[in-house]
Amino acid sequence: MKVKKALAILAGLGLLATSSQALAQTQDAAELEAQIKALQAKTQQLEEEVKTLKAQKTGFLSAPAYGAGSSEVKFYGYIKIDGIWQDSAGVGTTYLLFALPKKVGEHDSYSTITFRQTRFGFLLKKPYKSFTLKGKIEMDFYTQSNDAEYRPWNPQHAPLRARIAYLEVDKGAWQFRAGQDWMIISQLYPHTSNFPAGTFMGNLGYRTTLIELARIIKINDSKLKLQIALERPYNFGKLSENLVIFDNDPNNDYGMPGVEARIGYYTKLFNKKAMFALYGHYSGIEYKQNYKTLSGSLKTTSFSTGFEVTVPIPILTQFSPRISGEIWYGQSLGGYYCGGIDQSTRFTIRLGNGTIIHTTDLSTFDKSADTILDVQPVHATGGWIELGFKPLKKLNTWIGWGIDNPNDKDLEGVAKARLSQQMFYVHNLYRFVPELGAGLEYMRVKTHYRASDGGDGTINRFMLSFYYFF
Repeated sequence: MKVKKALAILAGLGLLATSSQALAQTQDAAELEAQIKALQAKTQQLEEEVKTLKAQKTGFLSAPAYGAGSSEVKFYGYIKIDGIWQDSAGVGTTYLLFALPKKVGEHDSYSTITFRQTRFGFLLKKPYKSFTLKGKIEMDFYTQSNDAEYRPWNPQHAPLRARIAYLEVDKGAWQFRAGQDWMIISQLYPHTSNFPAGTFMGNLGYRTTLIELARIIKINDSKLKLQIALERPYNFGKLSENLVIFDNDPNNDYGMPGVEARIGYYTKLFNKKAMFALYGHYSGIEYKQNYKTLSGSLKTTSFSTGFEVTVPIPILTQFSPRISGEIWYGQSLGGYYCGGIDQSTRFTIRLGNGTIIHTTDLSTFDKSADTILDVQPVHATGGWIELGFKPLKKLNTWIGWGIDNPNDKDLEGVAKARLSQQMFYVHNLYRFVPELGAGLEYMRVKTHYRASDGGDGTINRFMLSFYYFF
């Protein structure tokens, strides 16, 4: 009996031990399963974060077309609404290019509200093993839209305008770019809310069609960037509506593209970015003596040489002060070179009645009766300087001055010649959050005319702007 009892007790203890072990194994399995589920949830969360980071980095992928694969695409831009008021008349409405003579424009105030500086663009990228292919397309709404040629468009239904459209190939330290882009001359621009950013007020350069080659040379923590480009120039005098037939454009008729070059040195001063650059261009222009028969040729040339710089100021560094500016000299810089206050060439013209006149504007040229006897380039000197700083954490302020000064002798005999022009501006931009901003700008523009042409024109201009950056 005792033996049986002992065996029963031992059996019970064995069963209890076995049950405890099984229970412990069950608990371990449950804990392991919970840990696995937690890891799976964490992995899923990390995967979502990676997808978000990838989306932020690459935007989205283009749909394959024309036999090509997908490219990374980033969409960017801003919505800008401007309220504008100025106290005198000038050339330009939603933006200002120059003032009219005092007798013409004084006290003729102007105001408007516009959305037309709103812009958007696409950045494209396709990496390969030995090089990277890039592209950029950018649009805004500043196409002319208020005359018969563009009707039924109007300022409230402005068509799109191509600002930039180029392809780029990067391979090591070399860069090739072709298409519509900013000229490689004069790559610094004043910070103004007035859309042309100093055009005909001291700032040279604009956008044009280029074929460009660049080389970057690293020098310790700095770099030297060498650029050269063939350009499609824009510097001819304003032509009458029916003057140019098909492709008889004065720049195309010259038979050679223009050339631009730039040497830029990018470094750091006082632990902040700094840049120094030399630039220049050369191009030709050929006018017809008789535009009725498209016969005869009169040639002149356009060139520029300039220096630009932006450097930090090593005092009051809590306000991030910076000086930027540019100085240049050249000839035949009107049109989209943006110099000479839009006066490229002094034409000597014989009108149909035999009268000889001098002008820089062919908008009233009568091709059936008038003849161009001579063309002479208009020389000009100019530049601008700007102080930028941050008086508050969310507020940027820029104060600047610029001048565009054609040679008076080159404008002898030209009626209503613009002899010089200066701008002074204070521009403020406050960002409530990185995407939402408001700007307030005061700009004073003074255009110098001969007293016999009506005297100097002066404009005081105010702009209130609202931005949504994206």
